[in-house]
Amino acid sequence: MQHQTDKASLRRHFAALRNAIPADTRAAAEASLQDRLFSLPAWKNASLICGYVSMRGEPDTLPIWHRAIAEGKTYALPVTVTDTREGRMVFRRVEGYRPEELISARFGIREPADTCPTLSPRDFQGALILVPGLAFDDQGFRVGYGGGYYDRFLASLQEAGVSVVTAGAVFSPCHTTRLPRDPHDIPVDYVIDERRITDTHGIRDEKNLCRDL
Repeated sequence: MQHQTDKASLRRHFAALRNAIPADTRAAAEASLQDRLFSLPAWKNASLICGYVSMRGEPDTLPIWHRAIAEGKTYALPVTVTDTREGRMVFRRVEGYRPEELISARFGIREPADTCPTLSPRDFQGALILVPGLAFDDQGFRVGYGGGYYDRFLASLQEAGVSVVTAGAVFSPCHTTRLPRDPHDIPVDYVIDERRITDTHGIRDEKNLCRDL
């Protein structure tokens, strides 16, 4: 129970930090963060980008969607499905850059309509998947929103033998050294903020491959 209380406190703490970022600082940070993301070899090599629609003060992801389409990449967005006790998540492919066509769904998240094609596990091979979070640490672990959807989804890809690259985009006040984690938590490969890209494999291997670009 204490562990869950700690996570709840961390969610409040990092949400407050994120909401306190001034608008002009936020805009400059988002532009820098996006430039770092686009510089990743994983971005350049991926034909499929799996994003999400930002909300509640998250870094704006619409320019990422726009850039992916402009570069001829396939872009997909998550959809929550409640056909199991815990709930699960799938990704649907969107055609072009048309955020106005998204629908408001569970938790107030904007999602593609059910007319958009749902991707199968094999479609994700080599994809770059952007993972949302309130905060990330140098080892790639995060404080999310408590649903566990991404951890279950990424675990299902691992079980299917599908190799992907994952990245978390976050403002630097919400990028910290270490966060609490549970055995089922799956860390991302890269944490990107407006100041740096952190290769989390190096940190987890205690080789300190954190680098400033």
